[in-house]
Amino acid sequence: MLWKRINLENFDFPNVVSYNKEYIDINNISDKIQLTNNPRNINLDIDMNDVKGLGDRFISFSKDCYNSSIDLSLPRNVKIQEPIIIKFNMDMDNPMVIDKNIIVAESGSEATIIFDYSSIKEVKAFHNGLTMVYAKENTKINIIKIQRMNDISLNFDSNFAFVEGQGNVNWISVELGSSISGTNYSTFLEGEASESNLSSIYLGDKERKMDLGYSMIHKGPRSLSSIETKGVLKDKSKKVFRGNLDFKRGARHSKGVEEEYVILLDPTVKSDSIPALLCEEDDVEGEHAASAGQIDENRLFYLMSRGLNEREAKKMIIESSFRPIINKIPFEDFRLIINKEIEGRLMDE
Repeated sequence: MLWKRINLENFDFPNVVSYNKEYIDINNISDKIQLTNNPRNINLDIDMNDVKGLGDRFISFSKDCYNSSIDLSLPRNVKIQEPIIIKFNMDMDNPMVIDKNIIVAESGSEATIIFDYSSIKEVKAFHNGLTMVYAKENTKINIIKIQRMNDISLNFDSNFAFVEGQGNVNWISVELGSSISGTNYSTFLEGEASESNLSSIYLGDKERKMDLGYSMIHKGPRSLSSIETKGVLKDKSKKVFRGNLDFKRGARHSKGVEEEYVILLDPTVKSDSIPALLCEEDDVEGEHAASAGQIDENRLFYLMSRGLNEREAKKMIIESSFRPIINKIPFEDFRLIINKEIEGRLMDE
């Protein structure tokens, strides 16, 4: 029933074909870390009742049928300054990416990993992914996912993080493409003072459909989480946002905050926001908020009075909303790619 709002109840997976393009340059990776494209077998032992995401079918498809993958191990106290970049570009000869990614960060380690999913204009590409992050004590792991596939492609992505004491996992999600996109991010804050922050932007245009599920499951005491989402919908696009803060028994003195703000550019769009706050522990703080509305007319009038036309003024307002999240990406080339993609979709009639 999770897919009912975007009409994907009876989805059939395509036949698996290989992905033969290079997607990571091993030679440019620091010799301090271990990185291969042969993932180890790690059981995803979680209660699916805790995860309001894509469901076991999509997770199992990546676990059992993957055609690409990374297995990254960060040794104890190793801090990688430059981002590790994984780039998938789907084309006529390589139209499918089914990736299974495992990231294990030993205590005291730090790294940033960027995943970039794109496709050429002519191909009906398909992506189904599974990423698992295991963050030990005192780690800091940043995962950035950029999805900018074309308008006839399909995208499904499941992401899980397990964070031990004083570990920190930060997600940045950029959803700009595909005809149907389902994404799930679920973080299990298992240790004391563990932390996770998720920042996301999305842009729906034409007849695009999106199902976005973000969950923070607090288990350890004094754990912290935040979910910040900014979106724009235009034309006949549809979006479902599901934000979950779940405080389990034992998560005393924990705090979680979630918020979503979406700008509706046309009366023909459909936006559903379903924030949820679940609690089994008394001494916790949880806040959630969701808002949707049109562009503020006073701001629009002010910018137009300074010489911008209406389209240019709307574009500036939207870009200013997205910018704080885009600026968190520590790689200028990708910030430019994202800004160009947003501009093209906003200015496209």
